[in-house]
Amino acid sequence: MSSSIDQLFGKDAPKNSSIASLFQNSNSIEKIIPVRQNKIGQDNYDTTEIDEISTTTNFENITEENDQKQIKKKKKNSSKDENDDLESKYFEKLIKEDDQENKNDDKKEAQSELTSDSENKEVAKPAKQIDFKQDEIEKAQRTIFVGNVPTEVITSRDTYKRFKKLFSPENKDITIQSIRFRSISFDEPLPRKIAFARQSFHKDRHSINAYIVYSKSDGLSKFCEQFNGYVFDSRHLRVDSVAHPAPHYKQKSIFVGNLDFEEDEESLWSHFSPIGEIDYVRIVRDSKTNVGKGFAYVQFKELESVNKALLLNDKPMKSIHSGKSRKLRITRCKNIKSKFNNDKNNGIDNSNKILNEQQKTKLGRAKKILNKADRATLGKELTIEGMRAEKNSKGKIGSLLRKRKPRSKDGRVTKRSIAYKKAQANDKK
Repeated sequence: MSSSIDQLFGKDAPKNSSIASLFQNSNSIEKIIPVRQNKIGQDNYDTTEIDEISTTTNFENITEENDQKQIKKKKKNSSKDENDDLESKYFEKLIKEDDQENKNDDKKEAQSELTSDSENKEVAKPAKQIDFKQDEIEKAQRTIFVGNVPTEVITSRDTYKRFKKLFSPENKDITIQSIRFRSISFDEPLPRKIAFARQSFHKDRHSINAYIVYSKSDGLSKFCEQFNGYVFDSRHLRVDSVAHPAPHYKQKSIFVGNLDFEEDEESLWSHFSPIGEIDYVRIVRDSKTNVGKGFAYVQFKELESVNKALLLNDKPMKSIHSGKSRKLRITRCKNIKSKFNNDKNNGIDNSNKILNEQQKTKLGRAKKILNKADRATLGKELTIEGMRAEKNSKGKIGSLLRKRKPRSKDGRVTKRSIAYKKAQANDKK
């Protein structure tokens, strides 16, 4: 047995060896390999060389593994950096897109305000404001009223020049801008412009009213006091300011009834002037026909004159122009509340409007100053910007944009005009 073991494991192997002792030593396997290799016919290798080779291979494997781990870590770090860069770039892109969308929205809104091309587009409501007639009120500050003016001012140039010279102020900075004549009565029922051009005035109507507009309002109140009651061509003028009229004192005034419809102011002046100084005489007339309504108001400068005037009740007064006499009904003036003017806002409907105190005072003042035409539109909403025209309005065009129909070639008007032109041409020949 010993010889067989020696042949297998060499002479250096221990004699009392077992199978367990073979596997206890770490170099036993390495010793087996070169013995078997010697049998195959290869060179003998020492155990020291094998140990060196195994250690070097193990070290190389470890270094390669470490290198691979480092490369993987670098790749992971680089991928993380790349991912961070991608996120930042993505967010920047989103921010830029939002900015561009906002700019585009602003541009679209601006274009939609300027143009209305789409069919379903809502048309903006026109801008409106309450019309307080500020220009007319400012003009009324510079205007005076002159009543009981003789009609010769319209028909005669000399009387017109004298009338204008009388009311032209001494201050050269203040000039007369315009003179308007109102309350003119005509004989024929024609339009006022045509009747005025023909000068077909009423024969029994001898007075008119006038409005004089100045360039400035300085000193007009004193001017009115100076010329109120001034006699011009045998007629007593009644001069008053339009914006700031003289107050009406009922204690100094009387009511005169049962007058003739064609009665004149001068008859009242001549009848009541012996009693006391008269401030003004006003006969109430119809606004369309300018015919008297049969009553008048006379205001005195002193209270004592009223008691004297009441003694003339039921006594006749002779008319200057007609020569007829009528009994007068004379009473004191009283303030009677009108049934139709119970509005708090002076008859102006402001239920749908929110007005402050300053605007309410403007409306109340304008109602007293302005004429009927301006009072009709006072306090209403004034359109500043009109409705814009649309392309797809389906033929609905406003009355101002509506075109006139062309004249027919075979109509009566065209035939008459052609015949008239031919007749004119033949007369010239």
